Amino acid sequence: MSKTATKAEREHMGRVKAMNCICCTLLDRRQESPTDVHHIREGQGGAQRAGNFLVLPLCHDDCHQGKNGIHGDRTYLRILKMTELDLLNATLDALHRGR
Repeated sequence: MSKTATKAEREHMGRVKAMNCICCTLLDRRQESPTDVHHIREGQGGAQRAGNFLVLPLCHDDCHQGKNGIHGDRTYLRILKMTELDLLNATLDALHRGR
């Protein structure tokens, strides 16, 4: 995988960054901080991350970097009964539906 994102990858990540947080949306919560683009780690080795098309929109302060978020104890994933791949599926579904 190239370290520099291609034009298509940058465009895709831009569309994802423009979305509302997928966890907040699924939890029916109001998003309180800007959206980050999170590269999924599921199925990757060690500290590796997935490619630039395998990204999720997550609010920075809570669902991404917060104590209950992806980089915290993952409470929100347990509440949703979802994995990062499930969130990726929901993200792609929302993108294709134009939400």
